[in-house]
Amino acid sequence: MRTTLFIGVLVAAIILPGPVTAQDNKTLKFGKVTAADFTPKSPVIDSNTNALVLSDVGTSRIEGNNKGWFSLIHKRTTRIKILNKKGFDAGNVIVGLYNSQDGEEKLTDIKGITYNLEGGTVQQTKLESSSIFKEKLSRNWSVKKFTFPNLKEGSIVEYTYTIESEFLFNLRPWEFQGEYPRLYTQYTVYIPEFLQYVFLSQGYVPLKNTKKDVYKTWSVTESNTTQATERYSLSGYETQNTWTATDVPALKEEPFTSAIDNHNSKIDFQLSQYRFPNSPVKDIMGNWATASEQLMKHENFGAEITRPNFWLGDDVKKITESAAGSLDAARMIYAFVRDHFTATRKNSFYISDQTSLKDVFKKKSGTAAEINLLLIAMLKQKGIAAEPVLISTRSHGWANPFYPLLDKYNYVICNARIDGRQYYLDAAESRLGFAKLSSECYNGPGFVVSTTPRNVNFEPDSLKEAKTTLLFLVNSKDGKGLTGSFSTTPGYFESTHIRELLAKKDKDEYVKEGEKSFSFPIKFSEIEVDSLKQYDYPVSVKYKVDFDLGNEDMVYLNPMFGEATKTNPFASAERKYPVEMPCTMFELYVLNMEIPKGYEVEELPKSTRVMLNGNEGMFEYIINAAGGKIMLQSKIDIKRATFPSEDYQTLREFFGHIAKKHSEQIVLKKIK
Repeated sequence: MRTTLFIGVLVAAIILPGPVTAQDNKTLKFGKVTAADFTPKSPVIDSNTNALVLSDVGTSRIEGNNKGWFSLIHKRTTRIKILNKKGFDAGNVIVGLYNSQDGEEKLTDIKGITYNLEGGTVQQTKLESSSIFKEKLSRNWSVKKFTFPNLKEGSIVEYTYTIESEFLFNLRPWEFQGEYPRLYTQYTVYIPEFLQYVFLSQGYVPLKNTKKDVYKTWSVTESNTTQATERYSLSGYETQNTWTATDVPALKEEPFTSAIDNHNSKIDFQLSQYRFPNSPVKDIMGNWATASEQLMKHENFGAEITRPNFWLGDDVKKITESAAGSLDAARMIYAFVRDHFTATRKNSFYISDQTSLKDVFKKKSGTAAEINLLLIAMLKQKGIAAEPVLISTRSHGWANPFYPLLDKYNYVICNARIDGRQYYLDAAESRLGFAKLSSECYNGPGFVVSTTPRNVNFEPDSLKEAKTTLLFLVNSKDGKGLTGSFSTTPGYFESTHIRELLAKKDKDEYVKEGEKSFSFPIKFSEIEVDSLKQYDYPVSVKYKVDFDLGNEDMVYLNPMFGEATKTNPFASAERKYPVEMPCTMFELYVLNMEIPKGYEVEELPKSTRVMLNGNEGMFEYIINAAGGKIMLQSKIDIKRATFPSEDYQTLREFFGHIAKKHSEQIVLKKIK
């Protein structure tokens, strides 16, 4: 279930009202802090609260400027209480600023004050301008940073600033939730009727929304080369939207979360159209077709793969000279790129400035985007239909399935079309098989960039991670312990992890780490790992097991050995956003064990079967002792990867039952 509660155009903004329990912060003024402000009270404050946002208020309005156009004026005033040293990070402020060849955003009117309560009196320490620093992040983004002076446990910090921007597409978003609880947060935007924005809202915090229209006149001035000044005026309705939230709890990351920012309560904006009087409507955001056309012409993207690239001809011919057909050739080209090129960066889909695919081919390294675009170019050189696919990885957040918002994507893979079938390829990952993608890529919407653009989906529910483990144990010849064989065929993603581990350490070291996970002396030997270099298949791990039971009267033995689900991953009592596993799962564990010589079974766990939401999952634990043997079969089968928050308690109880049952032990008693 997505957290997106609403997507619509300006006039369709609907946010459900919620209860207001915090103080009315309209009376708070910058620079006016009293002793009472140092003892805030709110139900969202708990023992884990390190800092507390007392008030966070922002406005964005559009005004005429002196360049013959309009500017965005964004103002923000924030007051934060620092509860302890762990909350000192709240005193570090970073403001992002956009720039291009057409200009840059300006940060002005910066004021900051640290307040400390000393002897019942509020003492102020002002932020000095020399403490404000600028840092360039990329070609289009820089940040200004400042840290509050005289910061102590119990301090209150407050800052205010204004951002002036000529980039109307960069209407500032607003977060109503974050790392720290917020007692009061409010955002107001003023939008003229001749500018249309798409509102993108998400999250679970109830917002109070008020809206009104005011008739207004905007003045624009422009100086020409003769130093004459022209003035224009434009009248129309301005829509004022205000969103308010109170007593907002901190946003805490839970297990099985794709990206915590997906679930943050916030509102974002996308410039959609110009609707000026007596002028035709101008579409700004565009559609999938125009976005695809522009990308294919872009020098740092499509232009590199639409060129003939004849320089690749000889190499492609050599790589595929033994290919039996197009599919075989595609496999060879993919394996060549995967095995001979190293990815240096993975968070963009553009080719780096001043870089060509020819440079990447010579260096045998490049960004993930450059490597996968090179793969596409090589496939096309062989006459195989190949296209780039933009996706947003799980850690990056969701892409919007309705609007072509390119900044929501951060990765590019290849779609090869061979004999009527689609193959999605990622050669930037060094140990992936043909037509295999990492779980990071399964994050919903993808966008195929081509002359016939289309949307595709990479859903975790379409993946199944299946693992089978067999353990056979018999009495050792000396009668002092058990010996036997362990074999496991893990799922594809776990196999990839094992390959990565064994690329960094030898098998003996890998085995020793496994031995340490047991509470009694155990020895692994004769380890075999099959399909380690055959990336299209999962690995298979086998080894011999020996352990000594000692000479105790009572022996406590966990029949799951090292394969138990030891803890419930869902520790929190409640959860406001969905559970997002990377895939569905099936785990089968089978134990066939002789009862150790000289012992009898005193106590055996009970068999059980638990269903999850009817047929969405099942846990089965069947155990019995007969004929001098103990037989156990544990099966976990979860048919969904994503569960809505309403299913959280059921899922928590389900995994709690697994962890409890997997912790139960067999009790063996020495025969007198």
